[in-house]
Amino acid sequence: MCGIVGYIGYRNTLPVLLQGLERLEYRGYDSAGVACLENGKKSLFVAKEKGKLAQLTSALNGKTVSSTIGIAHTRWATHGAPSRANAHPHTDTKNRIAVVHNGIIENFAEVKEFLKTRGHRFKSETDTEVIPHLVEELNHGDLEEAFRKAIQRLNGYFAIVMISVDEPEKLFAFKRSNPLVLGVGKGENFAASDVTALLPYTRRVIYLQDNELAVLTKDHIHISTLLHQKSIRRQPTEIKWTLDEAKKGGFPHYMLKEIFEQPHVARQTLEKRIKQGKIYFDTFHQAVNKRLAKVKKVFIVSCGTAHHAGLIGRYMLEEYTRIPTEVQVSSEFRYTDPIVTRDDLVVLISQSGETADTIAAFREAKENGAMTLAIVNVVGSTIAREADFVLYTHAGPEIGVASTKAYIAQLLTLMLFAFHLGVIKKRISQTTLSDLLKELQKIPSAITEILKNEKQLDVAVKALYQKKNFLFIGRGYNFPTALEGALKLKEISYAHAHGYAGGEMKHGPIALIDHTQPVICIASESKTYGKMLSNIQEIKARDAIVLTIASKGDEQVKKLSNWIFYIPRVLEIFSTILSVVPLQLFAYKIAVRNQRDVDQPRNLAKSVTVE
Repeated sequence: MCGIVGYIGYRNTLPVLLQGLERLEYRGYDSAGVACLENGKKSLFVAKEKGKLAQLTSALNGKTVSSTIGIAHTRWATHGAPSRANAHPHTDTKNRIAVVHNGIIENFAEVKEFLKTRGHRFKSETDTEVIPHLVEELNHGDLEEAFRKAIQRLNGYFAIVMISVDEPEKLFAFKRSNPLVLGVGKGENFAASDVTALLPYTRRVIYLQDNELAVLTKDHIHISTLLHQKSIRRQPTEIKWTLDEAKKGGFPHYMLKEIFEQPHVARQTLEKRIKQGKIYFDTFHQAVNKRLAKVKKVFIVSCGTAHHAGLIGRYMLEEYTRIPTEVQVSSEFRYTDPIVTRDDLVVLISQSGETADTIAAFREAKENGAMTLAIVNVVGSTIAREADFVLYTHAGPEIGVASTKAYIAQLLTLMLFAFHLGVIKKRISQTTLSDLLKELQKIPSAITEILKNEKQLDVAVKALYQKKNFLFIGRGYNFPTALEGALKLKEISYAHAHGYAGGEMKHGPIALIDHTQPVICIASESKTYGKMLSNIQEIKARDAIVLTIASKGDEQVKKLSNWIFYIPRVLEIFSTILSVVPLQLFAYKIAVRNQRDVDQPRNLAKSVTVE
């Protein structure tokens, strides 16, 4: 969640920090702040404000600070309500140390009580403020050692960046679970919670790993392990995508841009993964396939939108591999005391690869000896690095908080993996595989066709945008699509929306149906089409307002619908990709009509890095 930026070099620091925070706004936040060491002065300049970055910029009112080192932060509240006092950076008693922090310090109350007995006075309700005070308490002339000792006393998962008046030519950083990346420049170096903040200045980055401490000067980065102080040499990674890819490209919102990028993402994914009529995974080799051949059960673990991809993945794996598959949300997985063995495969799905709950679930699986496969978008992320195998989705940077193109890439990757595993398990013949891949390669053009017709949703949107409650229903492969459609609407429009399996309507939700109730029905061609048609008839008999997503040319369901949006006719498994696109557009258009902050919906963040 929270965004971190740190800089040391030759540039004027304040503009670098503010621009970095601007590029991290998509992460979700409720306050923002900066701290700089003023050149030639033994003092810190600190400014912070509740609200959006614009509030901080306005408060600064064009102020210039002569500084070449500083830190900045956008906060998403965990301990203490959003306020100027609780905003980062936080300082020590003497205002000589400043810290920004992402994550949660689980034992902060205990540490705070100890520090109070030592005469420390606190200005905020946050867990973060104990960090500079603890460093101050432990500092006996060696700031790095004090920083190291302070971290050893803190329990939890966090990323920290620190500066101090006492060592004005050093920037200190530490990572445990929460993401932190270092940018490598010439005569300057950076720290940030996301590569996006660094791209205006460098594309060479070093991903800190857990329990690593870094000391940055303008010309050098030294990384060491926390406990044994063992020096680590790690070559920078070159970021392949450009700054332009992270910009809106003429669209009014990142979300809409990313919806319209989905044909390109689908085409790119398929081109990377399908070679000469066969599935190609560059991170797999013969030994991997031998291990996969022995898998007896699959667990899919993920959160939010990725969880819905996982639910569809279960249908795919069980149909095409006949391997029993269980899907759990990451936040529940380790608390269910899962029965996971060495013969099992645990698939972790995460756009960022830094989702705290998914990382915790991953480590639970590893402790039980299971084989682990990461399906992630961000190269070098924690889950990608630590899993046994990784399949990158290559969706490019996704800035909008509500996931769209990353979801499509996850579905495509899961499909290809299911087909690949089906071949290994001898459940799919080469002929069947060839036919499936041929049909799959039509999907990018089918998405393009849907996007060309997006204005057909406008009449329904105009009629429904003020409604406060929506039901989404689907069956089979598209039951999870109904869940995803409801989630998208909730996330960005703040309307209440709930997804159901069509057959479950009679078990409670049908009591909600009357002439005021909008129901969005996914009724594309499938083996449960007849059952779905019956469900729509039941809903329409109670005078509900019906918007249906249906296969092109379906006149039967058209008669039961107030509005209909057609998608191209495809195999049921592939309809999951096509059906979700009009639902994304529907949610977007409803949110825009209601003047919502589409890219930064309230209380949400792109990457949930706290449990």
